[in-house]
Amino acid sequence: MRHFTILIGNETRGPLTEEALMAMIADGTVNADTRCAPVGATEWVPLSAHFNFGSKLKVNLGKQVSTEAEQAAATTRIDPDLRKKLLIYGLADSATVDGFTQIQATTAVSAKEQLLSSQIRSHRIAKAAAFMLAVPLAFAAGLFAPFIPAALGLIVSSAIHEEGAAKATLAGCHQEIKQLRASVRRIEAIAFDPPLGGSLVGDAMANRLRIAPEKSFVLKGRFGSEQLSKNFSLNGSALRREGRRVHLLKEMPSGSLLELLDKSEESLRNPVGTGENDWLAFDRSKGKELEKLVRSATLATTPANPQGHFSLEFIPPINESMARQLVVEIPARGSKLFATYSSRVLEQVEWLAEPLPLSQYIAREEYQVTKKIAVGGKKLTATITTPYRRFIISRTSPTWHYIAIARKEDKDALHVLVSEPQFNSTHEGQLFDHAKYATLRCFTEPVESQNPPGLVVP
Repeated sequence: MRHFTILIGNETRGPLTEEALMAMIADGTVNADTRCAPVGATEWVPLSAHFNFGSKLKVNLGKQVSTEAEQAAATTRIDPDLRKKLLIYGLADSATVDGFTQIQATTAVSAKEQLLSSQIRSHRIAKAAAFMLAVPLAFAAGLFAPFIPAALGLIVSSAIHEEGAAKATLAGCHQEIKQLRASVRRIEAIAFDPPLGGSLVGDAMANRLRIAPEKSFVLKGRFGSEQLSKNFSLNGSALRREGRRVHLLKEMPSGSLLELLDKSEESLRNPVGTGENDWLAFDRSKGKELEKLVRSATLATTPANPQGHFSLEFIPPINESMARQLVVEIPARGSKLFATYSSRVLEQVEWLAEPLPLSQYIAREEYQVTKKIAVGGKKLTATITTPYRRFIISRTSPTWHYIAIARKEDKDALHVLVSEPQFNSTHEGQLFDHAKYATLRCFTEPVESQNPPGLVVP
């Protein structure tokens, strides 16, 4: 219990206990503006700085400072609330109250309050019974014996006699407990918000892409070779449908390569002839040279299925006017024939060139799980202060689970906020499934919930 010195007019009084000052506040001897100084302090402040002149219950997030003398006294005295009840219930007086131990005081007050509660119940029952009996008897007595109502009044008044001060004190204690419980429930119901900020995993990965601008397109197409196959079948040697390939050249053909491609396509118009301009003659004289030039000029190669479908991904931007940059290779008569995609000897059926979706680039970058981190679980407290005691209510902040992901060459990582089951099923070193977790949030560092108002780190 703290002690104070007060200043009334030019006269100082004290040191006085909190209990004595509260009694002076109650009878009006002092007010909120009366100057006071706690023991050990050097400045005078209003009493309202230390005593509540309004509600009896408040939530105090601060911590009261006590002197060494007060702390030493606190280890030997009984609870102030019990001391007050001992005096009010008449179980002790000012001369004997300090002789009680904490256990003795608790036992005595508990027995007294049980007795008071029992008396109140019995009085209420007696009051109701007396009223029910008194009404008809008083009516009859008033008619035949005037002295009987007076006697009944004495009997009823003695039956409902109560210890008024004790009842009022008990009711006040119950009200204070009720208010305390309400404050505890309010603190226990405080909600924690999820970590704030972050961005979607899909957006964050797209912003970190290392895209090569010269390899951002996909080309899908199909060529036909029906007429060419018919021409080759005239002498019983059909073109093979397996082993067909499409070559994307580094640039548009020119020089010797362009000249040989033109001659090859011209010879394919009469592939089974007997003259010097047929394909057999061209293949025997220039076929190997053309194959060598095509392969040396190739940027990318992809197979074509028997129906002529092919697909080239991660290539430079290309449009249909650049069709001669594609060279079709078809096995024929133990050799290979070559013709550009736009040649008249082939049927150009489909052409689709467009930028690749970012998801394909993200998948190629192969993020791996580098670490698993759980944050949160902090102990937080709130203090509820009554006129005689302080209560500490504890709360624990939620635990949030993160998996850190990065590419092999990354110096930093993305921290993805996941559920506890996702956290438990993930292992360090495994590839991160960006498509599965694209809508989750990620952060540069693991983030906890903010402390709600009313809760502080002790």
